Amino acid sequence: MELNAVATTIFLVVLQIATFLAFAPFLTATIRRTKARLQSRRGPGLLQPYRDLAKWWAKLPLESNASGPVSRYAPAFVLAAVLAAALLVPFAANRAPLAGWGDLLVVVGLFAAARFALALAALDAGGAFGGMGSSRDVAISALAEPGLVLALAGAAVAANSSDLGAISAFGVWRGVGLLGPAHLLAAAAFAIVLVAETGHHPVDNPDTHLELTMIHEGMLIEASGRSLAMLVFASELKLVVLAAVFSAVFFPFGSATEIAAGPIAFGLLVGFGKLLVVGQVLALLDGSVAKLRLLRLPDLLGLASLLALTGLAVRVLLP
Repeated sequence: MELNAVATTIFLVVLQIATFLAFAPFLTATIRRTKARLQSRRGPGLLQPYRDLAKWWAKLPLESNASGPVSRYAPAFVLAAVLAAALLVPFAANRAPLAGWGDLLVVVGLFAAARFALALAALDAGGAFGGMGSSRDVAISALAEPGLVLALAGAAVAANSSDLGAISAFGVWRGVGLLGPAHLLAAAAFAIVLVAETGHHPVDNPDTHLELTMIHEGMLIEASGRSLAMLVFASELKLVVLAAVFSAVFFPFGSATEIAAGPIAFGLLVGFGKLLVVGQVLALLDGSVAKLRLLRLPDLLGLASLLALTGLAVRVLLP
């Protein structure tokens, strides 16, 4: 690797890490603010997620007598896995900071590894809520991951590459011609999976601790202190990464095609705009759509897999 390429990689890594780490709590804050407005409430301030993370980080975690090393080290692993996935996703430019280190399958695998570690930590605490939440989350992920992989596979077939940067560059090159039937079907499937993976209506309620309804929150209920801060921040960061994947693969317009100050700055502004749009759509779903019963979730996630499979078939059979 040449020195110029090394400098470019370091620049993109530092820029993307700083951007995602700083923006992830803010995106969550905008979603909460919009939901509060829809319910005729004032809602928390835009800096409240930062205050919560600082408060939890200042406290030592409390562990139950049944907890072991898994509960102690799993939060750091979950956060590290999501951070690693974030560096494999293009955002400001149409190349990932760690381009060549992993493709879309690696990103999906890192999310699966983070979920597995979180489920183990919830079970390791020995609480009933953790076991219930982890079982529900794993069941939902088993239904959502086929749709996720199939939706991304359709884009990979079109770009003739599984690298997310190459897929984004292909989308920028195609322009409006990218938005064909197969592409829109895959985008719809990914949107459903994004809702499921981030725990929003109609799949999950991110603001509840009711036993009959909580899924993701059930796995965090035994966490406290710094462990809780890392898990909550990993959840906020996962939303940003998935939204970045969605925009880079299905709506890559506005991404920088060269590594220069002007295009990168414009790409950052466009990227922030896309993330905010995704956040506001999630807020509207939370405020206007009722949560589905658990027995109805396979129908919704099966629809995502069907849409993605149909898009992939159209892509292969009718190029």
